[in-house]
Amino acid sequence: MSNSAQDELITESMEHAVVLGEAWKRLQRNGDFKKVITEGFLQEKVLASVSLLAVPQIKDKGHRPGVIEDLIAASNLKYYLQMIEQYYEAATSPILSDEEEAELAKLEAEEANDQLNGLN
Repeated sequence: MSNSAQDELITESMEHAVVLGEAWKRLQRNGDFKKVITEGFLQEKVLASVSLLAVPQIKDKGHRPGVIEDLIAASNLKYYLQMIEQYYEAATSPILSDEEEAELAKLEAEEANDQLNGLN
């Protein structure tokens, strides 16, 4: 893969991470989403499923695998949402190398100097 194709792929990936991250932020502010998914499924349903694991009727009648599948589903959703958040943070606030930080500081200093010179 050429550098330009690789750079384009990275750019598209970063843009996708930002789009998903912004959508996730909007969902987090949505009261219905919180009620149904965050509180309902990821908290209350998970707690109910965990408590079912100890019920003898569940253990004895072979329903335990279904309960465990519910827990795995909630875990997978939570993991997916966390990955969206982490990719968004990485795309919007990348950790710069020492060289990149030095270059950024140089550009900021030049810009501040240009603004000062423009005022005088």
